[in-house]
Amino acid sequence: MTVGRFLARGKPDIRALTQARDIRALIMLLDHGDFDVQWHAARALGTMGTDATLPLIHVLGHPGINTRLGAIEALGAIRDPRAIEALATLLASDETSEHRWAAALALGEIGDKNSIRYLIPTLRDEDRYVRYGAAKALEQLGWEPDTAAEKAYFLLAMQDWDSIKKLGRGAVEPLIHHLQDKNPALREKMIDLLGDISRVQARNVCERVLRDPDEGVRWRAVLASQKCGIPITHLPRELSGRKKSGPSAIGSAVLNFFFLGLGYNYIGRWWGFLVFMSYMTLITLAQLDLGPLMPFLIAYPVTAVFATQTYFMVKREAEMAG
Repeated sequence: MTVGRFLARGKPDIRALTQARDIRALIMLLDHGDFDVQWHAARALGTMGTDATLPLIHVLGHPGINTRLGAIEALGAIRDPRAIEALATLLASDETSEHRWAAALALGEIGDKNSIRYLIPTLRDEDRYVRYGAAKALEQLGWEPDTAAEKAYFLLAMQDWDSIKKLGRGAVEPLIHHLQDKNPALREKMIDLLGDISRVQARNVCERVLRDPDEGVRWRAVLASQKCGIPITHLPRELSGRKKSGPSAIGSAVLNFFFLGLGYNYIGRWWGFLVFMSYMTLITLAQLDLGPLMPFLIAYPVTAVFATQTYFMVKREAEMAG
């Protein structure tokens, strides 16, 4: 059967396709341009029972993001243990965090304890949503941690900060591991907890976090420095070792050379755009007498001077910011 035979008011008739048990057509709709159609198709596939398991497993390798996501959701609703291996493979290797997150939740929904061995390593995933999905799935499966470290990874995924602090030294290694999390707020919280839990082990970590690219995380490390055993007199030196960021000296110079004023605007000078507008006005007036190119050729020696001045100004400000 084809989707075209089941249309209602220009949209696929999901109810008719469900009644016809047209699994193939419903799978095709997982990549439909309308989100509501995608969602209803995935929901309908979840009611198809184990007849849909193998076709859905097959499309887990489909290049379409929405197709894979819908298939994962449907497999979680069907709860066929035959899907565990395929979902576990996706959980371990898919580059899209939403897919890994959905796969973790689906494994929890299937309810087979064989999924536990795949979910435990996912508590270390780089993405907090995936970690949370794995933790919720493990909770659903009735899993109990065997070690303090496993419990700490679980509690970190659930963001149960009070329980993590009570774990004490058993939480140190998981906290250090997750200091690479992409979310600055989480990195701030973890450095706080490390300072509270272990003064000795936290010192090296504090020194590293003082060089964090996020200013908020660096400030949190400064506040936690006494807990970490870092003398306050050492903080300026520690902070000076961070990788600096800011406007590009070359970029600002190039902008000022070709379009005088935009280089200043780029580095945050409010009057830069006014300079640019004045420059372009003069160029336009000159073009009326000299033609389209000659005014620029005359202006370039002048803008080169401003470009050089901008380059060294940005360099000097970066050095002063330290």
